[in-house]
Amino acid sequence: MRPTTALAALASISVAHGQLIGNHPPKLVVLISIDQFRADYVERYSPYFLPTKSGKTLGGFKYLTETGSWYLDAHHNHIPTATGPGHATLMTGSEPAYDGIIGNDWFNRETGKGVYCVDDASVETVGGTSKPMSPRNLRVTTIGDELKLATGGRSKVVGISFKDRAAILMAGHAADTVIWFDSGTGNWVTSSFYAPSKQLPEWVAALNSEKVPQKKFGSLWEPLLAPEAYSLTRRNPNEKPAENGKLFSHSTESATKSGKQNYDGFTRTSFGQEYVFDTIERALDSEKLGAHDVPDVLVVNLATNDYVGHPYGPDSPEVMDITVRTDRLLSGLINSLDRRIGIDNVALVVTADHGVLPVVEESADRFRTGSIRVTANFKQVIDESLTKTFGPGEWVLGDGLYEQNLYLNRRLAQEKGLSIPALETAAAQAASTIPGVFAAYTRSQILKGELPALDVMTLVSNGFGTDRGGDVMVFEAPGAYFGGGGGTGHGSLWAYDTHVPILVHAKGVKPGRYFDTVHTSDIASTLAHLLGIEYPTGNVGRPLPGMK
Repeated sequence: MRPTTALAALASISVAHGQLIGNHPPKLVVLISIDQFRADYVERYSPYFLPTKSGKTLGGFKYLTETGSWYLDAHHNHIPTATGPGHATLMTGSEPAYDGIIGNDWFNRETGKGVYCVDDASVETVGGTSKPMSPRNLRVTTIGDELKLATGGRSKVVGISFKDRAAILMAGHAADTVIWFDSGTGNWVTSSFYAPSKQLPEWVAALNSEKVPQKKFGSLWEPLLAPEAYSLTRRNPNEKPAENGKLFSHSTESATKSGKQNYDGFTRTSFGQEYVFDTIERALDSEKLGAHDVPDVLVVNLATNDYVGHPYGPDSPEVMDITVRTDRLLSGLINSLDRRIGIDNVALVVTADHGVLPVVEESADRFRTGSIRVTANFKQVIDESLTKTFGPGEWVLGDGLYEQNLYLNRRLAQEKGLSIPALETAAAQAASTIPGVFAAYTRSQILKGELPALDVMTLVSNGFGTDRGGDVMVFEAPGAYFGGGGGTGHGSLWAYDTHVPILVHAKGVKPGRYFDTVHTSDIASTLAHLLGIEYPTGNVGRPLPGMK
């Protein structure tokens, strides 16, 4: 037998017995991304978390921080710090400049329309009425994709989230089951990209038939803990107090502007969070995750934390409450995994897709931080400035800012005999005059490497798409928020948006607290080593400290 043939045969035998390149890979990889989960929450609310262990019952966050590996200076290394780019990074080890997911949305010059990061008109929604989605805009592979390649397709890869973009961008191209929530019907749905038969998996259809969101319609989410437990929290000054005297009281009822009922309200309460964990348990059973002769992957996004954080803010009793409830639900999952396959056979990672800015009005008025809500119409301001300089015309394309990207009318510039760099510079200068703008850099500056020598500029170069990116990138000043309303958001260069937890519990990673600066793009290469597979195609991360 020729050596190459023998090696191929040995590789085939080793895969058949569940062994990949590495020794004793985990039976199951579970990555949980808690949406809008700032790093400080892990310590801030720890007095109310379950203990590390109580009898035979394992805790949630404390179990992970005290028996696993806790990376306290973990950051996203790109801009925008938004859901789409953040989730794309977690399981690809890539950054927007490489993986193509430069924002939740961007502008398509060919169609003249905005693009949502997982839009795909070539497929159909299965199980509901929402727009069809797929990972086609993701230009690189995920850990799940690479594991499929390494095992000849026999590993199972499953993704679950209320948010389509979170489930899809973490699970990747070759996943078996990827589901997200259709708020119009209250159903879990997928697309024909993952379900070519145009049928939901039986277990998903069965779960939908139980009508859990519908049965919870009108239920009230109210505080879990005694009132004194929330003493360090503060109500968003833009929110009205609950009419029933409770610290807060939020109904699962919700309606569109047309008055039609929908289930958005369900996803924004503790009942929605519980439903996601119930769905995880159903997936573990039905897909037999961790019970195969090759490793499997389960990726989950907890979108409720984000839905709660936006209107109420990170210092609110609502965010504290949903965080404490998440701890309990996480504990339930850890104990379930331990009973099913043994927790030491699981590589469990808990992290987040981004952080969040405190509510601007409270920061500015009560604590005098100089925070500002930027409500200027960027399209109008820059159009008016460019019209004064270069003459009339629609100089800014689309709706204005797409995340930090501003797209200029290159065709109009050519008609007027203007150089594109000159137009970019004028637009950047106009954007820089808007209060709350830290800086605006042109496409030419970014591509030529002419950015200032500031640490945060790495996030700019990592976040700029050479083809999908704009002509100018505009950045918030520290404490400024590009958004109206009375809530808060994220997306900036600053630590409150980039700083997230990374908690790892896995054989092969030495437990302890790590203060090295690490990035969320380092998670994928760490998992690749634990599994004994190749890095995803766009990986730029490196294994986390503590790898054995």
